[in-house]
Amino acid sequence: MSIESKNNLDFQAAKFSQQIIDETIKENLIDSNSVENLVTKTLGVLQENGVYACVLYLQSRSSDKDKKISNSVMRSLFEMTELIEIKSPVDSSSTDKSDFVPMNIFKDLDTLFLTKQLWEQILLYARYGAKDRRL
Repeated sequence: MSIESKNNLDFQAAKFSQQIIDETIKENLIDSNSVENLVTKTLGVLQENGVYACVLYLQSRSSDKDKKISNSVMRSLFEMTELIEIKSPVDSSSTDKSDFVPMNIFKDLDTLFLTKQLWEQILLYARYGAKDRRL
């Protein structure tokens, strides 16, 4: 299936951001401030340092609460890559996830830019979704 035959990618980004909110704030009763903070920091790392640094940052979270949030965020980001036809390491080990980016996303500059743009969109929507839960 080609990218053109997929649903609107912006709509998909909104769905994945809602998945992050559902998995963290709704299901695990993690406070919205914690979700917003981690998602905002992740977005900053993605924008300043790139896709690979973003994955490493998410994998480096150590507290139980941050780990739950980062796992949800990573799962959504990697599921989005599947929509642009890149096999994702959603259920793989952390080593597989950090190897995934250079082995698959870095192969093509267009893929790298598209991935970064889509991940930014998911994180922006998740950030505002968490803010909305706080109000």
